[in-house]
Amino acid sequence: MERHEDLSLRKSQKLSPARAQKLNKFVVDDYFKKLKEIMEKLAVQDKPAHIYNIDEKACQLMLHKSSLVLAQKGVKRVHTLASEHAENVTIVSCGNANGNTIPPMILFKGKRLKPEWEYNLPPGSLVAMTPKGSMNSETFVKWIHHFAKFKTPGPCLLIFDGASSHLDYNIVDVADKHDITLLCLPSNTTHELQPMDKAVFRAFEHYWDQELQKFRFQNKDKALTKQRFGRIFTPVWDQSSYPI
Repeated sequence: MERHEDLSLRKSQKLSPARAQKLNKFVVDDYFKKLKEIMEKLAVQDKPAHIYNIDEKACQLMLHKSSLVLAQKGVKRVHTLASEHAENVTIVSCGNANGNTIPPMILFKGKRLKPEWEYNLPPGSLVAMTPKGSMNSETFVKWIHHFAKFKTPGPCLLIFDGASSHLDYNIVDVADKHDITLLCLPSNTTHELQPMDKAVFRAFEHYWDQELQKFRFQNKDKALTKQRFGRIFTPVWDQSSYPI
């Protein structure tokens, strides 16, 4: 380290063999070549408001990361009360290359939607129920209609990942009707090529933990439930995204 001033100690990030194999120069270059061709075909090279990216975030109703707390020196273990099996709520976020996001879609696990679960959510939010609380093809079609209400008028490019719920012919038909061109990211490259994951969801986890700690401090006898979800989510959403 003394002999090589250009070196520094860094924490390595875990990378699966599949991701390491797919994230190579050939695959990435081929993706950006296709992206350029589609942008030229749609004539949106200089129209960032017409280029969108969608991504989904599994949001646990608990702290995402261990928090820093004050403790007596010498104490070996410091604990925070938390549920071992917290329920997931899926956040569907979409924004354009200008950095503006449309109202989110919230997916709760179950069959029947209770009206109070929609309380305090951002204006224009779309709420749906799915068996596992995650996206499926039918729900994605509903989201396409939701997206069409808020997207910039005219032809738009929508970039998304290759999750099985996104790969259905009905989705392509609905997108065509709304003048939306679909482009799928190469498999196992979204950890580096997915804009929404890099720009919005990275900040989302940070602000989520802040708001949840504030909620716990102010409501020590109340648990975070679906009914109270909007009270935490909306201020987090306002801080981590830029609504249109």
